[in-house]
Amino acid sequence: MDDLNRTPDEPDATDPAAPADSGASNEAVPVPPRLRAAMKQLEQRVDEVDAVVREYEQRYYGTREEPAIEAPAPARKPAKARRWDVDANERRWAALAHASTLLTAAVALPSFGAGTLVTIFIPLLIYLAFRNRSDYVAFHALQAFTIQLVGTVGWFTLLLVGGIAWGLMLLVSLVLILLVVGAVLFPMILLLGALAFVASFALPLGMIIYSLIATIETWNGHDYRYPYIARWVERQLVGAV
Repeated sequence: MDDLNRTPDEPDATDPAAPADSGASNEAVPVPPRLRAAMKQLEQRVDEVDAVVREYEQRYYGTREEPAIEAPAPARKPAKARRWDVDANERRWAALAHASTLLTAAVALPSFGAGTLVTIFIPLLIYLAFRNRSDYVAFHALQAFTIQLVGTVGWFTLLLVGGIAWGLMLLVSLVLILLVVGAVLFPMILLLGALAFVASFALPLGMIIYSLIATIETWNGHDYRYPYIARWVERQLVGAV
């Protein structure tokens, strides 16, 4: 009866030729030892090639490291005038050195420059007296002396050279009047000379303004620095040490 009820396609469980159950067919097939050894040998060769390439790049191109990304530096606030730890005596002498510039400007025109030969050396004497006693006084006295040289000697030199050049141009224009051209140049040269003379007062005027500010600042113990002059004075003081 069982033989009659079984379909022809259904395998017989007792038949030794029947295929094994599906669970055995899903098992992985083991890798042969020769293939496994060949794969390991290939990996070793790849690692050797990579090592040779890295050594070549490092020798001829250097290390190629990614540059570190630095965080942006915080915005710097403008520096304020530094307050020195100085006593009242140092403040007075530093302020006196700057105030002597005002005295030089006051006596320059009435004495036709002769008075400046005395007053201009006041800050220099203060510097020589305090150069080994107070860096604060020495620095500001040398600043005051330098600005007086620029404001007075520089101004008189500018007037002398400019006056000579203006006189020569004026003389040439007078000669050229005979050719009619000088009649146009003469008034232009006169106007140019007047404008140049007025503009030259910007030099002593700037000296007075800066010296007045420096006098007030140093009296309060602050470190006031003249534009450009302060940097030059620092180099001179460093070289003198």
